[in-house]
Amino acid sequence: MEISSSELQEKINKGEKLVIDFWAEWCGPCRMQKPIFEQVSQKAIENNSEVSYYTFNVESDKSFAASLGIRSIPTIKSFSNGGEVTTKVGVMDESQLKSLENILING
Repeated sequence: MEISSSELQEKINKGEKLVIDFWAEWCGPCRMQKPIFEQVSQKAIENNSEVSYYTFNVESDKSFAASLGIRSIPTIKSFSNGGEVTTKVGVMDESQLKSLENILING
């Protein structure tokens, strides 16, 4: 589920439908977000969703995170067709995360 900056850039360039949780271990709200994000991700896998969920630790590549406009965490971004679709800052509940998937699938 954790993705590297090079893997993420490759998936964005390919136009894949992605929901990415930008986080860091020292971030309390990020630790609250993680189990919710994992649950939604697991449901997407079980339902054979065309949307993929990944987490990206901003400490692994700070300059890449900054290039995507990450200024605070947790930040959830969605991507499709090679571009950013949505950006949400702060902890999101299951229904909010699921709505990002619906936006990517239904436009």
